[in-house]
Amino acid sequence: MALMTNLLDEVARLAHAEGDSDDPENHARLLQSIHKLQLAAEKPIETAKRIMYQPPTNIAVRFAVELGLLDVLVADGRDGPMSATLLAESTQSEEILFGLCDVLRPWAYAMKMALADTPPTKLPKNSPRKDSRMAYDTVIPATAGLLGYLTAFGRRVPTHAEETPFAYVEKATMFQWMEKRPEQRRYFDSFMAARRREAPRWFEIWPVSDTLKSGLRSGPDDVLLVDIGASHGHDLMRFKERYGSFPGRLVLQDLPETTRTIHNLAEGIEAMAYDFFTPQPVAGARIYYFGTVCHDFDDDSCVIFLTGTADAMERGYSTLLIYDYVVPEVGASVRAAAMDLQMMVLVGGMERTEIQWRAILRASGLDLVRVWSLPGASESVIEAQLL
Repeated sequence: MALMTNLLDEVARLAHAEGDSDDPENHARLLQSIHKLQLAAEKPIETAKRIMYQPPTNIAVRFAVELGLLDVLVADGRDGPMSATLLAESTQSEEILFGLCDVLRPWAYAMKMALADTPPTKLPKNSPRKDSRMAYDTVIPATAGLLGYLTAFGRRVPTHAEETPFAYVEKATMFQWMEKRPEQRRYFDSFMAARRREAPRWFEIWPVSDTLKSGLRSGPDDVLLVDIGASHGHDLMRFKERYGSFPGRLVLQDLPETTRTIHNLAEGIEAMAYDFFTPQPVAGARIYYFGTVCHDFDDDSCVIFLTGTADAMERGYSTLLIYDYVVPEVGASVRAAAMDLQMMVLVGGMERTEIQWRAILRASGLDLVRVWSLPGASESVIEAQLL
């Protein structure tokens, strides 16, 4: 009882501090305290049952997205409940299906709140559509196959995409599977784009102006930034908008099948076809950057491409920046732990602690200088230089 009373006081204090402020650190602490309070209040069997019945909730959300039910719930202007009959008519479905509405009520309420000051035709950027399609169609079936995978191959961690639980279930790697299912690839790309919009950019975490205010080379061949595995260059374009006055070339690198599809790239950004498992062709750049790339790979693979990058770096001038999770040694969030499992299941990758980052960087000839973080942000920026 004393624990719950203390947690209630803590939740009240943090909720009061939240007010109308936008302090991500306070918000993160508030959510953590609410989660602790729930665990303290629940009996062990209640916690177990809540977790056990989570999969039907996921299925209900995915089904609702398919029906367009969330659009109907959000667009509906009434304060009270919307009947199953009206929902069935709006989605051209049988009324009996809407037993799932109680499961979805928290989602609908959250979306309505997010839209309180928003035109009704514009859904919030954190709409569950992309998340639920990606999670249910791609992640959940592969994760459900984890037990079968471990039974078939032994209790070991996969080290490449060809031997993951996803490949065990689908008989193909995730990206091979998506090649044959363009719609799923679109869901994946939309999900990743939404994540990028919601998360702080690496240059909002790492002190760009303070670090680059002097010493930059300004010759016609000098390179300021190489974004490796940059996809369509969203980060590079935002970086150029904010720091376009800095001298030096901006280079976007990705596989040929990606660079061929890039259109309307901002002036001053060069697209270069490149496989980062081969030697880095751009030598002596000021910054080499990997954004959420390393967590797709096991340690040995990371050491290969990080060593290739280190070989191109210039001692005393070049810096390597990695934007990725840095998982605490103790007390990792549920999301970080879930992401670690998800990366292992889907592609044979992993999330890493600072100790693990130091180890793979040192094996690549690099020294971890500092981990830069923002309160409430999931990812951090890892700064490294040559040993």
